[in-house]
Amino acid sequence: MPTKYWCKSMASSNHTRLVAVLGGCLLGLAACSATAIWHSDQPSAPPDVATGRRLYLASCAGCHGVRGDATGEIAASVFPPPRDFTRGEFRFRSTASGTLPTRADLARTIDLGLPGSAMPSWRGLLSDNEIASIVLFVETLSPRFAQEQRQPEDVILPADLSPVAATPELVTRGRDLYVKMGCGECHGAEGRGDGKAAATSRNSDGTVSHVFDFTYGVYKAGDAPIDVYRTFVTGLDGAPMPAFDQSLPEEADRWALVAYVLSLGRARGLTYYFSERPTWRDPMAANLEAARKTPAQPDATTTPAPESTPPRDDGW
Repeated sequence: MPTKYWCKSMASSNHTRLVAVLGGCLLGLAACSATAIWHSDQPSAPPDVATGRRLYLASCAGCHGVRGDATGEIAASVFPPPRDFTRGEFRFRSTASGTLPTRADLARTIDLGLPGSAMPSWRGLLSDNEIASIVLFVETLSPRFAQEQRQPEDVILPADLSPVAATPELVTRGRDLYVKMGCGECHGAEGRGDGKAAATSRNSDGTVSHVFDFTYGVYKAGDAPIDVYRTFVTGLDGAPMPAFDQSLPEEADRWALVAYVLSLGRARGLTYYFSERPTWRDPMAANLEAARKTPAQPDATTTPAPESTPPRDDGW
């Protein structure tokens, strides 16, 4: 659970919320970590689906669900909600919008985790082959992987991509592009996630999409320039964030926009997270409300989806 959300929960007068969130996340992550550490001591066998299924059920199903449908036992207590693999929509890719991610894309997410979310890094807990096995199993959870064939041309990020160093001139150019491209309509004039369209932003499944606050400075796909570049170019499938590979074809413009967005990040003290900001969207309330409405199930394999679907953020 990110410090941001711990601190915000601590600032709340609702003690029950704090206990539920911290207890659910810490117990779930502790169980997952203990299982994964045990696996890391085993000989590294070649990747296979059976191994991936065993590791997934032990380390991933608590959030993502046995069937991969995001209905795990602690799914309703984490923010953002875990990915529903059955939909076949993956946000962090090197491939064009609407195409499947590469196996390397999926492995990168498992390996590095998603900073600013409840998805941990499994580096050092699972071997490369174990992560590759989980990737193979995740591909069985959505029919897209059987119905669609990956093509080499789907990968739209060059292998030798090299970041352009940020300069004051590049940041200024990026600011102009931010306005020209209409980024502020969602992300706001100052990048705080408070644009006019933010209140009505929705994901492809109809759930609320919490527009990202660039001043937060923590990006789920990574905060290095090349990571932000990847998100701009490929978009976030399933979220309102579009791909800019066609609308922003010039490399210089892409790096200028990256430089400007990264310049919006601000150092944060604890008082920032205890304060009530106009653009703050409490990440816990809807999730805990859904958890209260979901009856306890004795068998995780038969756990139904929550009566009310928790909101999903835009994935940055």
